[in-house]
Order: sequence, then C-alpha cells, then structure tokens
Amino acid sequence: MKRIFVASILILLALAAFPAFSQQAKILDPLATSIKNPSDMYPFRLDVVKVYQHSLGYRVVYRVGESDFADAYIPIEWFKAGGKAQLIRSNDPSHPYMVVYYREGKFSHVRLFVKDFPKDPTWGILEPGPDVAAKFKVEEIVPKY
Repeated sequence: MKRIFVASILILLALAAFPAFSQQAKILDPLATSIKNPSDMYPFRLDVVKVYQHSLGYRVVYRVGESDFADAYIPIEWFKAGGKAQLIRSNDPSHPYMVVYYREGKFSHVRLFVKDFPKDPTWGILEPGPDVAAKFKVEEIVPKY
C-alpha cells in the first residue's frame, strides 16, 4: 500500500512539472512588465490651484515648478460631446487637477477634474473685461513647466 501511495505521489509531481517547462522564457528583470498594447497618447498632469468660470469657458490657474503659476484658457465649445475637453466633477481630495493629452507630439484633448461643490475655494468667477474674449480663442493648450 505504501509503494502505491509513494508511486502515485511521484507520478503527480512529475506531471505537475511539465507545464513549467512549456511556458515561455521569463524576462531577465523580475520587476519588468511588458505592455501588450502601448498607447499612442501621452498624458501630462498639471496641479490646478483655481478654476474661474466665464460664459466663454474656464480659466485654469495651475502650478508651475514650486513657486510659480500659469493659466490656461479652455473655450466652452471644447466641452461638447466629442470635443477637445471634458469636465469631471467629484469630491475626490486630489481634485482639482488637469490632464493634457498629446498624440504624436500634438495636442489631442484635455480633462479638467474639479470639485463638485461650486462654493469650494478652488472655484471662482472670471470678471468680464475687454480682452477676455481674445484669450479664449485658442486652438490648443500649451502648458508651461
């Protein structure tokens, strides 16, 4: 009885070893992973300080480096379905921020992640002025960094 039990264990161990030999060779670096379908999009994340609403769009003030700020103007026409921009409202603590996407080195679209509560200190209203309309006439966002 012991011989049958030992023989069956040895046979099971031998059969279990076959799938290990049939697998592909492992990558030399154990931490490396291979990407099956690499994207042609390149995301660029910007930390937003304040978002100003206007009837023509949004003025986004974002952080540049450690102590400087820059702004980007996003026209309201970009926020239509299939447009160049998407506004995502949430109460996530990481909001507000903005992700600018590039495809083959050219501007593709932008996603603006903002707080859902309109009275949050990160929201503001852009005062009307004579040159405000000209600032919203943009074709792409070119972030400073």
